[in-house]
Amino acid sequence: MSQFPDDPHKIRERIRRYENSLRKEFKMFDYISDGYGKRYLIGPMYLLVGDTAGAVKYFEWYEQQFPDDIGEPFHWLCWALALYQANDRENAARKLHRAMLSNLYLLPCLLGIEQPVLELRHGSNWAEKEYVEEGPVELLQLWDEQALGWAKELYQSEGFQKVRERSIELQRRLSTEPVGPQRSKWVQEWFDLRHLR
Repeated sequence: MSQFPDDPHKIRERIRRYENSLRKEFKMFDYISDGYGKRYLIGPMYLLVGDTAGAVKYFEWYEQQFPDDIGEPFHWLCWALALYQANDRENAARKLHRAMLSNLYLLPCLLGIEQPVLELRHGSNWAEKEYVEEGPVELLQLWDEQALGWAKELYQSEGFQKVRERSIELQRRLSTEPVGPQRSKWVQEWFDLRHLR
């Protein structure tokens, strides 16, 4: 993820520029490929300037435009925070769940919980510990004490821990399971866990 400007006016200008770029791409091609990843930066930038309503509106647009998008860990984390700030706790918890499974180190980092490197083969650098450690600290600093308390309670809940442990178990099994019906079954279960199905 790129670094963000310090000046709120520059952040708002970047938001406008990125939104215009995505709209222009859609107008020209009737779809958005967004190879740069601007779609993952706009919602977090709204939060950086204190515009929760703008963030929520943007995330709703994103969900309509990219319904099958895998998302990016800090993007999911900020989406959870925006919904939490908008008092939509149920959907905020769903996005926090997605953030947790998109990178198993992200919530421990946010909450100050030590998380050793897991013996897993990650399908993307976005899922690695280094990605979180080198990520934009300003997005973690958006979380106030109350929001952190809510996130910690959920993260330590039995439901979140069961899902996390099952995800880790499935990833370990998939690393050695050959192509076949059992692997397909586990892949589907892992996909369903990530997407709350």
